[in-house]
Amino acid sequence: MKSKLVIVSVEKLQSEIVSTLLSFEGIGVYVSLNKTQKGIINLLEKNKVDTKKLFFVDCVGSNKEDKKVIQVSPSKLDELGYAINSFLQEIKGDKFLIIDALSTLMIYNNENQVAAFVRKITKYASNNEIELIAFSPKTKGEEFLNKIFNFFDEVVGK
Repeated sequence: MKSKLVIVSVEKLQSEIVSTLLSFEGIGVYVSLNKTQKGIINLLEKNKVDTKKLFFVDCVGSNKEDKKVIQVSPSKLDELGYAINSFLQEIKGDKFLIIDALSTLMIYNNENQVAAFVRKITKYASNNEIELIAFSPKTKGEEFLNKIFNFFDEVVGK
C-alpha cells in the first residue's frame, strides 16, 4: 500500500476528500481535524459517499454517542495515534486511512511533534497494508510540509 500527501487549496479541500473517498473500496478510518463528525457525514452523504464504511476520529467535537466515533483532542497526539490504530485493527480486509487538514495539528502542537506523529502514522500504514491519504491545505507553514514530504510515498499539489 502507499501513502500520499495531497496539498490543496482550502476551497478545494472538501471536494478532493469526497472524490478520494468515492474511489476507495473497503472500510476506512476518517480523522477529522477541521469539522465535526456530524458535519463530515452531512457533506459525504450529500455527495453519495457510503458513510457506513467509515469509522471517525473526531478532533473537533462531537456529541453523538456512536461506537464508530472516537473523540480525541488534537493536542494529544499519542491518544490520536492510539485511536487510529484501534479502529484500523478492527477492520478486516482492504482498509484505508484519511486525515483531513493535517496542518491543523500545528495549531495545537509544535512542528517537531507533528512531524514525529506523521512519521509514525505513515510507517504504521506502510507496515500494515493500509492506504493512507493525508490532506493539507496550502498554508504559510511550508517549512512543516517540507519536513514531512519524505515520509510519504507520493506528494501531490493540486
